[in-house]
Amino acid sequence: MRVVIVGGSFAGIHTAMALRKHCPDSEIILIEKQAKIGFIPSGINLLLKKEITEEKQLYWMTKEKMEAFYNVDVRINTEVASLGTTTNTLILQNGGQLTFDHLVIATGSNQQFKTISTESELIRSVRDAHLKEPLEEKIAQAQKVAIVGAGQVGIELAEGLVGQNKQIHLYESRKNLLFRYFDPEMVAPLREELEKRKIPVFLNEQVQSLVESESVTVTTDQRKERYDLVLLANHTRPDNRLWQEKLKLNDDGTIWVDDYLQTSAKNIYAIGDTIQVNFRPTEEKMYVSLVNNAIRTAHVVSRTISGKPTKDPGTYRPVGNHWFGYFLGSVGITEEESIFYPQQITKEYLTTQVSATDHQPVKIKIIQNEQQQLVGAQLQSKGNIFHLLDQFTLAIEESWTLEQLEEHELFFQPEYRMPIPFTKVVEDTHED
Repeated sequence: MRVVIVGGSFAGIHTAMALRKHCPDSEIILIEKQAKIGFIPSGINLLLKKEITEEKQLYWMTKEKMEAFYNVDVRINTEVASLGTTTNTLILQNGGQLTFDHLVIATGSNQQFKTISTESELIRSVRDAHLKEPLEEKIAQAQKVAIVGAGQVGIELAEGLVGQNKQIHLYESRKNLLFRYFDPEMVAPLREELEKRKIPVFLNEQVQSLVESESVTVTTDQRKERYDLVLLANHTRPDNRLWQEKLKLNDDGTIWVDDYLQTSAKNIYAIGDTIQVNFRPTEEKMYVSLVNNAIRTAHVVSRTISGKPTKDPGTYRPVGNHWFGYFLGSVGITEEESIFYPQQITKEYLTTQVSATDHQPVKIKIIQNEQQQLVGAQLQSKGNIFHLLDQFTLAIEESWTLEQLEEHELFFQPEYRMPIPFTKVVEDTHED
C-alpha cells in the first residue's frame, strides 16, 4: 500500500509517524514544497527573544530523521500542480506524476490579507519558513512596525519586538485580545502590560487596506498610519484552491470531510488546518488552527487508513502560552460564545495558588452547564498554570463537575501542586 502525504508540518509529519506504527509494511511518501520540513510556526518570535540562536532550531523535525527513524520517503522542493481523483494520481509542478492508494492532504494554513502579493517586501506573513532571512533583515531595519492581529501570534510578535526599541502598533478587528479563547476580564492584565510598554492596541478596528510604496499605509475605519513594516498575524486560513476542482469545499474554503476525515473523493483525506472540526462543547463545525488539532486528526486518519475506521471526536480547543510575564490558559467555551451552547450556563470565579510552595495567585473562570458539569475554563497567573490547564481539559472531556475534579486522585508534590480545593470568589477581582 502506498500512502502519499502532502505537507511537511505538524499534521503531515505526525501522520507519517503514526502510519509507520499502524502500517509497518506500507510505502509512505511525504512531499513538501519548501526546502525543509518541521518548521515551528512561532520560530520567528523565539528568534526575536533570543530563545533560539540558530536556524536549525526553527525546525523540530528533519528529512534525514524521518527517513532514518521512520523509513518515510521525504521529497522536499516538490509541489503539486493538480489532482486526478479517478486515477489516484498527483501531477507535480516538475512534470512528474505520483500515484497513491491513499492520499492525505495536510497543507496547513497561513496568514492572508485580501490581495497582498507574495512578492511584497514590507508586508510579511510570519508563518512562512522561507521568509526567515529577509524577514529578520526587514525587522532590523524597521523603526515603526504594525502587527495586524492580536491573537496568539500577534501578542507573541509584540513581546518579541518590544525589547528592540521599536514603535509597535497592534491592530485587532475584535473587541478584545485573544478573543477566540478568553473573555475580556481574563486578559485585562495583559492589556495593562501592553499599555505599560507603550504599545497602542487598536481594538474593534478592521484593517481595510494595506498600500505599499516606500513604506506601508495602513487604513482602518478610524485612522490611517504609515509604517516601515507590517507583520500579518491575523488568523490563519487554508489555501485550498489547488483542490477545489476535484474536492468539495465548505463555504469558508476549508475542505469538506466526513466523520472519518475522508473528503468527497474515496481514499483521499484532509486533516489539520485544511478542514473544519467538531467543537465538542457546542457540537458545531469550527475552523481551529492549533497544533494539538493537527496532531489529533493525524492519528485519527492513520488508524482509518490502517483498516481501523476511526471517527474524529473533535476538539475542546485547549490553548496556553506565556506573554509579558503572564501565563494564560483556556479550554472549552468562553462566556461570550456560550450563546451557542444548547443549555443555560453559569460562571464562577475561583482562586488558588500555583503550588504549596509557590504562592503566586491563580485566577480561574469556569463555565458550567445546568448539571454543573464543566464546559469551559480560563486561567491566569504569573506562575506556571499549565498543569491546571491539563486538569481542566481532562475534567471537561470527562464531563466532570468541579467537585469531581477536586476529588479526583492526581499526582502530588508540594513544589508542583496545591493540596486544598479551589476557593470561590464572588466576582472577578482583577488586581495587578
